[in-house]
Amino acid sequence: MAGSDHHETESAHPLLPHERIWCPRDLMLVSISTSVATWCFLMGGFVGYYLNSKMGIAALTAGSMIGMLLISLAVIPAAAKYGIESVTSAKPFFGNRGWVLALILQYLSVIGWNSILLIFFAKSATRMLIVTGVIDESMSSIAIGSLSILAVITIWLLLKRGASAVKNLSAILAILIILVGIWIFFMIVKNFGFQAIITAKPLAPSGNLVWNYATGIEVGIVSLMSWWPYVGGIVRISPKTSQTTIPAMLGLGLPVALMSIIGLLSVLLIGDPDPTSWMVELGGVAYGSLALSFIAFANFGSALIGVYISCIGLRNLETFRKKSWNLTTMAALVPVGLVAVFIPELFFLRFGNFLAFLGVLFAPLVGIQIVDYFVFRKKQLNIKDLYNTNSASSYSFWKGWNPASIIALLCGFVTYFYLLNPITYESRIPYQYLTATLPTMAIGAIVYWLITRFVIIPLGWGGYTKFTSKKPEK
Repeated sequence: MAGSDHHETESAHPLLPHERIWCPRDLMLVSISTSVATWCFLMGGFVGYYLNSKMGIAALTAGSMIGMLLISLAVIPAAAKYGIESVTSAKPFFGNRGWVLALILQYLSVIGWNSILLIFFAKSATRMLIVTGVIDESMSSIAIGSLSILAVITIWLLLKRGASAVKNLSAILAILIILVGIWIFFMIVKNFGFQAIITAKPLAPSGNLVWNYATGIEVGIVSLMSWWPYVGGIVRISPKTSQTTIPAMLGLGLPVALMSIIGLLSVLLIGDPDPTSWMVELGGVAYGSLALSFIAFANFGSALIGVYISCIGLRNLETFRKKSWNLTTMAALVPVGLVAVFIPELFFLRFGNFLAFLGVLFAPLVGIQIVDYFVFRKKQLNIKDLYNTNSASSYSFWKGWNPASIIALLCGFVTYFYLLNPITYESRIPYQYLTATLPTMAIGAIVYWLITRFVIIPLGWGGYTKFTSKKPEK
């Protein structure tokens, strides 16, 4: 490929200062292009079952920004300082073999999100073809499957250009996405009016207002937890830590909240969180088709970035390090294509469950990482040991695995299930006061601190000795 950033940024190795070429504007545009997609509409639509417009907007905004703050604390300091991606940043607390758990979590979550995105891309594009008379309604299933395959092939071809494809496409899509979002909101206000928006009732509230509000905040927080795999791969290409936090917070956190409001209002006023199903009716064939195409390509842009991030994570495995970049992108794309073609309705029917499982997986991980990096390691990592797989590495722990993080992860898992069952959505006190994600993160952090402080450090594992040993008195 032409361009100097390709070969370096397709590797999981730390990027050197001259290889980190994204300015704050690039990072902001990539972040916006990543965050704004149909998942925002699904989030807002889910909240619309429990909260009205006023409380829903407040809950989505608060939850999204809280979630993004926690993710930023966990990932950005190490990723931006050392030029490493998210999976590599997990090696100090999972171990130089145990980090494969982080890779599995990243791989599965990104497959889930990308499947949703590509299915919506295909549905939006199919809807546009139908309303413009290009194809008949009876051909919609074939069109959705064909467009999903076409999207997979196109992403694979674009990612031959590595990070430059991500940056260049994001610069165009971010602006278009913002404009389309403003237009959709304008159409909602124009057709229904502010009074209808203010007085609209939630579709299926629980009867407990506190529980409803906590659920709205929970959706925001748990959705942003899924940015853990993405953040490291994005911010590591920025040259300075000081230039990453604000673009990431404003690019990944705030746009999600703002675009989710469209899904919220759609459910409250129309009963459907997906704007592609009513956009033509409100805006007419010309404007509706244009908006449909923009939304389709917004999903496409987010999927492109998701696949890129997944590929960088896979490059931590020796198997993929030795293979070509094209083969790695294929490994990241094939499962997405299979889901999008053969079981496209799965994620729509179980979207709330999918969100909750993200909390089960990522919330304790975030708590563990914050404690490990700030409390025990004092914001210092050994770069050589991050890539050293033998027992001499500071991060070898017990046969390459850190028991503290495994136990803390399991305790967080149990905590989340106790507070909020991801399958049935049944909850227990104090969920309605604390949400499920925040206590899960806290339990993971506390258990990790206790085991590390009183077991791991006394055993001399993990390379903590230089941070805990007292200086000799003069």
